[in-house]
Amino acid sequence: MSYRVCRKFTGSLFRVGDHLCKVFLEPMEEYRPGFYRWNVGFAIGKSRRQLNDWYRRKKNRRARTLNQVMRGKAGLTAISKGNDEVLKLRWNLHPGDHLAIDCTSRYPEKQFRAFKRWCKNRPEWIIDEDRKEFTWYRPPYPVDPLRLKYKITGVTPDDPMICTTGRNYFKTFYFQPLTLYILLSNGKIVNQ
Repeated sequence: MSYRVCRKFTGSLFRVGDHLCKVFLEPMEEYRPGFYRWNVGFAIGKSRRQLNDWYRRKKNRRARTLNQVMRGKAGLTAISKGNDEVLKLRWNLHPGDHLAIDCTSRYPEKQFRAFKRWCKNRPEWIIDEDRKEFTWYRPPYPVDPLRLKYKITGVTPDDPMICTTGRNYFKTFYFQPLTLYILLSNGKIVNQ
């Protein structure tokens, strides 16, 4: 029997006008022991098959049409709804994992400026100007001292759009003392 953590591919499909949009959320690599980096993909197309072929980098006409031509009348509405979907899907990550949005569209400068607009009100997002990448860590962070003495359980907050700084940081997970600290009184546990 294996006790390894299974991190599955996650996605969300929605419509904006007559366009079909999909947000892809997929684990890419282990950046620290037990903590994974997740990649986000966002595409607007005509069919599910076209969107999936584009994300899997198939060499067919359906995938090429998304790479070559940017069409549609949705504009920033589709990008804002895609950003909202990412904010909802981010709670599927395990505590300590991190989410990375990289700008790899046909026009990466435009994409970077559009996503930067929504990140200016969210201080927990880390913006890398050189790599054109946005990063978010699921609380508690991998270096948080709570991890040494407590068992962490991730929780989806009531409002999935909340900013995870300040007091909201502790609304995103539960923690229980490890068996070593159960014998201590509550006052001693709080002091540690």
